[in-house]
Parts: sequence; structure tokens; C-alpha cells
Amino acid sequence: MDLMTENLPAAFGLLLGEAVSRLVDDHHESLDKRAAMLKVEQPKFAQGEGKISFEFRLRPDRNPPYVVQLDIAPEIDEDDDSDSPLDLALRADVQCECRDFARQAKMTDHGRCSCTLAVAWWLHEQLARRSSEEVLLFLSDLKADNVAAGREVVSQILKLTDEAQDDTTQADTRVQWRLKITGNLLYGPVAINPYVQKLKKNGKGWSRGRLATTFDLVRPQPGSSSLDCQVAALVSQANLDANREYYNLYQAVDLLVGHPNLAWDDTNGTPLEVMRGELGISLQPVEIDSLDDEQRSGEIVSDAESDPSRRKTLYRVGFSVPGIDIQIDQCELVLGNLHPAQPVVMIAETSGNRLILARLRDRRATRLISYLLRSELSEILVDDEAASKLSLKAGSLGQLVRIDLPGQLAGPIEDVSAELVIELRPRGGAGMFLRLAMLDPRLHQTLTPGEDPATVPAFTDDGPIRLKRDLADERKRAATVINKFSLQELAPEDAYHWVAQSDEQALDLLSKLYEAGDDAPRMIWPEGETIRVRGEISPSALRVQIDDSKDWFGLSGTVSVAGRDVNLADLLRAVTQRRALVRVGDREFAKISESFRRRLEQLGDTLVDDRGNLRVADAAVPVVQEILGTDVPIEAAARWTQTIENLQSLKDFNPDKPDSLDVEYRDYQHEGYRWLARLSRWGVGGILADDMGLGKTVQTLGVLVDRATEGPALVIAPTSVGDNWVRETERFAPELNPLLYRESNRQELIQSVGPGDIVVVSYQLVQRDAKRFASRTWNTLVLDEAQFIKNAQTKTSRAIRDVNANWRIALSGTPLENHLGELWSLMRTISPGLLGSWDRFRNRFADPIERHKDQERRESLASLVRPFILRRTKENVLKELPPRTEITLRAQLSGEERQRYDDARVAALAELSGAANEKPGEYRMRTLAWLTKLRQLACHPRLVDRLWEQGSAKLDLLATLIDELRDGEHRALIFSQFVKHLSLVRELLDQRGIKYQYLDGATPAKERARRVDAFQAGEGELFLISLKAGGTGLNLTAADYVIHLDPWWNPAVEDQATDRAHRIGQERPVTVYRLVAAGTIEEQILEMHADKRELVAGVLDGTDRAAKMDTDDLIRLIKIGDATQ
Repeated sequence: MDLMTENLPAAFGLLLGEAVSRLVDDHHESLDKRAAMLKVEQPKFAQGEGKISFEFRLRPDRNPPYVVQLDIAPEIDEDDDSDSPLDLALRADVQCECRDFARQAKMTDHGRCSCTLAVAWWLHEQLARRSSEEVLLFLSDLKADNVAAGREVVSQILKLTDEAQDDTTQADTRVQWRLKITGNLLYGPVAINPYVQKLKKNGKGWSRGRLATTFDLVRPQPGSSSLDCQVAALVSQANLDANREYYNLYQAVDLLVGHPNLAWDDTNGTPLEVMRGELGISLQPVEIDSLDDEQRSGEIVSDAESDPSRRKTLYRVGFSVPGIDIQIDQCELVLGNLHPAQPVVMIAETSGNRLILARLRDRRATRLISYLLRSELSEILVDDEAASKLSLKAGSLGQLVRIDLPGQLAGPIEDVSAELVIELRPRGGAGMFLRLAMLDPRLHQTLTPGEDPATVPAFTDDGPIRLKRDLADERKRAATVINKFSLQELAPEDAYHWVAQSDEQALDLLSKLYEAGDDAPRMIWPEGETIRVRGEISPSALRVQIDDSKDWFGLSGTVSVAGRDVNLADLLRAVTQRRALVRVGDREFAKISESFRRRLEQLGDTLVDDRGNLRVADAAVPVVQEILGTDVPIEAAARWTQTIENLQSLKDFNPDKPDSLDVEYRDYQHEGYRWLARLSRWGVGGILADDMGLGKTVQTLGVLVDRATEGPALVIAPTSVGDNWVRETERFAPELNPLLYRESNRQELIQSVGPGDIVVVSYQLVQRDAKRFASRTWNTLVLDEAQFIKNAQTKTSRAIRDVNANWRIALSGTPLENHLGELWSLMRTISPGLLGSWDRFRNRFADPIERHKDQERRESLASLVRPFILRRTKENVLKELPPRTEITLRAQLSGEERQRYDDARVAALAELSGAANEKPGEYRMRTLAWLTKLRQLACHPRLVDRLWEQGSAKLDLLATLIDELRDGEHRALIFSQFVKHLSLVRELLDQRGIKYQYLDGATPAKERARRVDAFQAGEGELFLISLKAGGTGLNLTAADYVIHLDPWWNPAVEDQATDRAHRIGQERPVTVYRLVAAGTIEEQILEMHADKRELVAGVLDGTDRAAKMDTDDLIRLIKIGDATQ
């Protein structure tokens, strides 16, 4: 996402200021004096992918200049919580080239020096004296120097734009095509000549024009278009036509339909329009005097006019063009061909300035049309008897040429409800053409739905009739079919006419049509070109072969259908694409039975398609074997068979804990150790996902003791948890040698460790020293609090994937918090290959489960990961743990607070509604910024407005609660995600003289441990803790109350924090208070907690629903912010 755009919300300035302020506070005061002596000049500013950067150059003393780079990025990128709205907080990272920085970086998790403090001071001062809006202007000014070179690029682009605009202005020359009907068989039936005309000097009108040659216009000339070039090429070829067929001339006329500059080639250059149509034979009634035997002209004599009994109706044979009102008997007609199979008649209407290219339905009618053209039709009359015979045969004739009958011969009008069909036609190369059409057996042609004519002539054995259509109903029925089968997603060809451009598209549509059965329109194929379904495929028809490859098994198979073999990969592809049919030959298909489709889908979940080769990861072997079952013949490699036998033996592998492990396992811990031991013997990774406080560390120590003699182990854990690993290893597994990476000679440590050694390191240091940790092989890799790598795109996740380890295990009470991408990231690190690539996982699982609530897909995923995840809850295994009571306390905002909150909510909605057309990433960030601001206002207005002098309802409620707890001699943990909120609480406690401990992200690791031990020893009645910094890795059972000052978007994080007190070792009941501002967004956040818990249960425990919040959901939270008032 872009962190700086012109449309960023004002809250961005506030977030940026907070990030820089935290960076200043993160420097030791001993650096102040030297930093104050450094001169800081305006930095270079850059905007990258997901961050903004400031590059400073400092020259301390007389040394060469040092480059100091300060990066601002979302907290999301390091904390791996890309979908938690609260992670809009920004983080400031800084790097310096000086030796002091490098020396400090080796000793701590992050380097700091006087240079970095100086630039942090400078930037902090620049931000502090500007409003949030002015901050954006300040950054834009910095950015302006960097984009100066880009202005020249834009200038060059604009020059090209000017040239394009010049090309679209009116040219002073143009090409006019002039036509003349010649009927000359030697030189062609029509003369087509180009004239180059020039614009008159006064700018009004064009010159007569100069005759040009078509050979000159084949290539573009001034004033000519691409259409002119095509016409010129056809006419030039016609002049060389030795066969005198003149197809090119007729095609040139066809191209000229709609050309804006046509004329007859006469002395006046009479304007001309070329049109298309269909030629029909018509009978037009005329009345004659029945007593005049010599009457032949069809004129009514004067005597008959006064005596109706003398009138007689006869019919004159002529030509017609439906939809075009034209007196053809006054036109010049020429018969020819567009190509051998398409005859046409050119109808030249010189008086009406029109030339019509009228097609015939069938080339077999050419002889009849030629005969009629030679006849003197104006002198020919047809009597009733002959006309009746013609009308009876009009149905048969209509297949060859259109027959237009007058009303007295066309028959009665009948309502018709034609059948909506889909016409299919194979397409050369790949795919197929398809067209929706209306079909009635009495018609020789299908009709376009909803298009004129509303009344259609038809012919039956009893004579002609006229069918009256309901055009509106036809359009409605067609729209239903289009939407049902997603025809609008295909390439359009014409009205109700599409092209499936590939075989895959065509097969996908055919599968949907066959699956819909009677709910789909009938498929009409050209004669001899239909498709055939050869039968149904069942599991018994499948034959599977399994080969042995390095690190993988190769799987292949075939199904035999009607004597033809179908590849297993093709079957799996068809199932993945939700097709009911699979191709078995040329326009031959087989239907996949529903029961077999389900098994194939599960099989596809476990396989990786590597350019057509199906691969099975070692971890997926038992799942694949179970899916194939006993009814599918398998021809397997020896290693596959041996693997299956080994897995069977693991079921009976129930080791006791190592003798040297000095701990008494509870029953569930013993089972957890055995589960880890089985995975270790199998050689595949897994996730121990027990609730917080159930002893994941001691269970893991058991298997580390088992594996100790094979080589060193690497334990990666948050900084706050590292010391605990050392203490618990020394206490429970004294034969192991725990080594804290940050307190050692790092390079020497990595090179020297061996069997029995355990290196404990933080996630940040693994990312920083990635090459060092990847330089050797570790026997065991343990990821504690593994949710730190739930974002696969972070540098930390990539660094850990590069670590070479014989066996990997992850420990996390929350392997799945927000969305399934987190689970995929963990499994990709722990058991590579099991879930495949992200694109594959997203298409097969994440999108169907999160977006479409696909229960079947969720069950498949749960089945796939179940052997590799062990999860137990405290409610299920710790019956002796004291009860935990959760209470929500609502703070009623004061009138001033309510007004401030509501004003912000209305401003948020106004700004977001006006920014709805922004890029999705920018719009989402803008939305999250407002949500953060609203949450801060719900806590205390001073978190947003430093000048706010009044109190807050929530802080008053906390003060009352603290008094009650002190009266009852209780001790409490107080959590907030806003460090500034904790600062306000500290002010309150200091004023009242209440002793407390404090911990946030800036607290050094050793100091954290000291403060935890002090609280456990009774120092302090309260412990104020930043949720992110202290939500994991702490044992604080000295407290029996937990207070959450502000609800977190994800309840799992709050639960982790609560588990600091409610865990093994706690002997008193634990009460959890959540403080919520009534009538604010905080109440909606509490409602979301249930959804988040269902997501975890849905995959890990097999319960009901999962969904992922999008930007619209977040905006809805703002809109309903006052619903609870």
C-alpha cells in the first residue's frame, strides 16, 4: 500500500508523529549530549512499496559523512497481522553507517546511536510544529525535489499527446469513393474509383476531387483511413481477376457500408449510402377489370371503379428487402457473389441515392433470381389459383429464398411462445460459438430473442400462418439464462452471440449446461457435429501408479472410459473447475459421478501439480492413502509401501517421557509429548496449538531431550519469552545446554554449537542475521509463539523458511486468528508442500471458505491439517484450574465526550463517502485511520487532542474499579493497546500514590524479566502492560484480576493476555473486566469477537462459519456507531 498520497486522512500525521516519538524515547539519555552537537540538514525523501523513507547525511567531527536511513512502515509488516484493522499504527526503523550503531546492534535487538537520535529529534521537531494537514504538505515538499526529473518525462509524454491531438483534427484532404453500376462482365458489375478531395480555402466544402489509383491507396496516405486501404486492396485485386468472378468487388461494396464519404460516379457526384439487406420474392395484390379480357397492366378501368362487382384481385411478382422501403421495380439490379457460397443482388436506387447489397438465403436460389431478373415482371400477373399453390409451397421455398406474402395469402395470426435454445457450433482451433435463439418448428430459421419482427410468417401443411411473438418475454427469458450460466463473461460476438475462446471455456459451459439438466436451454448442434457423453466414471475405473522421487512421491493414474484412457491430472482439473464432464475424445465426454467427484476433490487437495506431474509431499502420504481407499488399485514404489507400514507402527508408538526430564507430566501433557515424538520419528512438522498456560514448553522439552544427541536445536521466540526458555530448560531438562543468542559471541556460537545445545533467539535477530542462521543445519527448529510468522511475506518469515532444519515444530495458542492465510503461512514453514502454493491454497480453500462459506471445503481443509495440529483447551483438560469470570463494564460518555465522538464519526462518514473512488488500498487505509481515531476517542479524548483538559468516563470508571480491588486486597493486570492510554493511567496512579509495575515495547528484555519477578514477589498492586508487548510469554499468576481498557479486534489476543494470570500455578479464581464505552464502535468490536472465535473453531475444531472483513465491513462499523445509544 502507498503510505503517502494526496488523499491520506489527517490521522496519518498523528500516526507518523507517534511513531517518531516512540523512536526518540527508544534512545538512552547518554546519547543526548553528542546528538545535540550534530547538525541535521533536510533529508532526501522516497516513497517505496509499503513504506516511506528519509535519507540523512551527517558529518560528525571531521569524519566522512554517515548515511542514516529512517523508514516508516505499518506495524502490520513486522507483527504479521495484515488483516487486523488496529494494526494501522506505524513503526519507525532506523539504520546508520557509524561504528557506534554497529556495536550497539550486536549487543541488543536494535542499534541506536547519537546519529539516529539526532535525525529522530529533527523529524520529531518538524512534525510537532505542524498540524496533521501541514505534515502532508511538508512531506510533499520533500518529495518535490525527488520528482523533478519526472517532470521532464511528463513533458515528453505531453508532446506525444499533442501530436495525437493534431492527428485527430480535421485534415485538409480526404478520400471519396464513387460507384457506378456497369453490369459489364468484362470489367466488372460495378466500378469503384477513389477520388482525393481537398478542403476549400474558406474551409467550407470540398473540391470535386482528383481521380487516384487504388494501388496508391493500398498504403496509408494523407486523409485516408485503414478502411480506405482495405477497400483499395480489394478493388486492386479485382482488377487482376482473370476468372471474372469479382468476389473482391462485392466484398469492397460490403466494406463501404456506413462509409461517410460515398457518391455516385456521375457529373454531380450525387451522395450515396451503401446498405445491407436480405432479398425476398414478394406477391403484391393488384385489382383489374374482370370484364376486360385485354387488361394486362393491372390498371383499373374507370367503369370498374364505379362497379365493385367488376373488380378482380391478381398478384404481381416482385422483389423486396425487409426493413427497407424501396421501389425495386425502379432500380437497377445486378446478381453476383460475395464468395462462392453467398449470392447477393446489388440494388441501385439512383433516385433515392442508395445502393443495397441484398443477400440470398441459399446459393440454390441463384438460378430462380436470374430467371426473374430476365423477365418483364411488371407485365406478369398471377391469379388466385397460382398464388395459392405458391403460398402452400412457401414453407419449402423459404429455406432457399425469402417469400413475402400479402395479408390475404399470409394466413391467420396466432400467438406463439417459441422455445429458447442455445445454438452451439465448434470453432476452428479451439472453443466454440454459441448463440441464444428462439425456435419454433414452423419456422425455417431461429430468431434473435426480443428483436423485430414482432409478427413472423410461418408455413404449415394447411397453409401459411403468421406468428405473433412476445418480444418482452423473450428478452426476459434470455436474460435469465445469461445470468444463470454467466454467458456475459464470454467474449461477445453479436446480439445474444458469444465465443468460448478456449476448449476450457467451452468445456466449462457444457458441464454447467449438462449439470443443470432440464433447467438449461436445449442445446442445438449443427448436423453431424454434436457431442456425445460416453458414460459415468466411478472409482473402480481408476488405476494409480506411485513413483519414488527425492523428497516427494510422484503420482499418476488413468481412467478407462469406452475404450479410451483419461489422465488423472485431467480428471482433477475438471473437478477443480467444477465441471461435470471430462473430455475423452473429439467431441466425446464422460460424466464424473458425484461420489467419485468428492474423493477426487479431496485427492486434489493433497497433490501439487508441477507442470503436469502430480507430486505428493511425505506429510500427505497417510491422507492420500486414506482417500484412495481399498477400491482403487495402486501400483506403488517400495518407499511408499514402507512409509505406510512405518505410519501403521507409529500408532502403537507410545513412549514414556525421558528419565532425565525433571517434570511430572499431566495426562494431556504426556499425550502431547507422545504426539510430538511420533511426528519426530515420522520426520514431519506440526503445530502444538494448546491454549496458553497448558505447558507447551515442557511438552516440547521432552522431545528435545529425545533428539539432543543428534545435533543442536534452535528455538525462536519473542524477546519476552527467551529468558523463560532458558529458565525452564535449566529447571526441567538439566542435561540440555540453553544458550541465549543475544548475550553470546554470535558468530562463534553458531559455528560451535553441537549435540545437547539449544540456541534461543528472538524473531527480530533471526531476520537480521538470516544468513548466519542459514549457514548451518539444525537438528530441530522450534518456533514459539509462531503466530509471529503468520504473514508469509515479511522478511522474518522468509528468513525462518531459509533455516535448514531436520525437523520443525511450531508452538502457538493462536495459529489462526483472522484469516486462513495465517494457517497457510505456518504450515508452509513447518511442513512445506502440504498445502501447496498460496494461489492454489487461496483458490481451493481460503476464498471458498471465507468468501462463500463453503462447508464442504472447510471440512476438507480440517481433514487435511488434522494430523499435524494438536489443540487442547483449558476447559477440556484442566478441570482443576480455578474458574474464570468475564464481565463487561460500560462507561457512559459525558456530554462533551459524546459530542466529540459523534462529530468525528460524522466527519469520517463524510470523508469516506467522498473518497469511495480511491484505489482500494488507499481507501482501506483511510478507513482504518478513522477507526483508530474513533477508538481513541472512546478511550480518552486526550489520545487525539493534546489540549483536552477534561477527564474521561472510562478513566473515571477504572479509578472506581481500582479502589474496589484495593479494598479487597486484589492485584490486577491492566492491558491497553494504546501506550498513551497507559500513560494517562500512570498519571492517575502517581497522583494517588499507588505502586505499580509497567511494561511496554520499549522495555529491555532484562528489565522486563526483573519487573515480572518483582510483581510476582509482591512489589506493586497493579501491572500496566502494553497488549502487544506483554500479551505473551509472561507468567503473572500473582494477579487474580485482569482489566482490558480497550477491546482488541481479535479476541484471541485478549485471551492470550488474560492467560498471563489464568494459567497453571493460579490458585484463585480469575475475574476479567472489559471496559467499553457505551454507544461507540467498541460495542461493535465486542460483537465481532464471536465471529473470530467461530473462524478458529471452524477449521481447527470443525464447527460452523468463517468470514474475513473487507473495507465495506469496516465502514459499516462507523455507520452503526450510534446504533446502541
